[in-house]
Amino acid sequence: MLTGFIVFILSVLFFVFFAIYKRDMIAKMFSLHAAVPAGQLQEQLELTADTVIRRLETHIAHLELLLDEADAKIAVLDQKLRAADCVLAELETPLSPPPPKSNVVDLRLPSEPAVLLDIAKGHSAPVSESAMPKDSKDALSGDKRRQIMSMASQGFSVTEIAKTTGLGKGEIMLLLQLNRK
Repeated sequence: MLTGFIVFILSVLFFVFFAIYKRDMIAKMFSLHAAVPAGQLQEQLELTADTVIRRLETHIAHLELLLDEADAKIAVLDQKLRAADCVLAELETPLSPPPPKSNVVDLRLPSEPAVLLDIAKGHSAPVSESAMPKDSKDALSGDKRRQIMSMASQGFSVTEIAKTTGLGKGEIMLLLQLNRK
């Protein structure tokens, strides 16, 4: 058993001596094997990062182009909106000046004293809705209101309704908005 123990100690000493003597070679051998895969992984990561950066740059350029196009379209739409507002403003203002006052005297008897005074002073005044009896004014506004609502439900435009009823577009739009509520 002593010989087995001596052989064991000699073999352990041999491995220790061999490890000390070849220590640099063993370190290089293990470090090379670990360094090669790490180097390859680093190269692959750098290539992947470069590819991703290039793709992001192309996407950014594309998005900047889309933003420029959107800004241009917004500018065009703003111009069209201003033009449409101008057209609407022109449509709401009367195209022709009001008719000149005529020298025709209205022979109907007004019901209000202020109108009687105007006639007595020599001024002729047309009969307004306020000078009409209240019953006929209510009937007139009720009939017009029904006609406007009927035409609107049939799909006529505000302009067509205004031409038919003889009222202004503003009055018709207000009446339609009030009726919707």
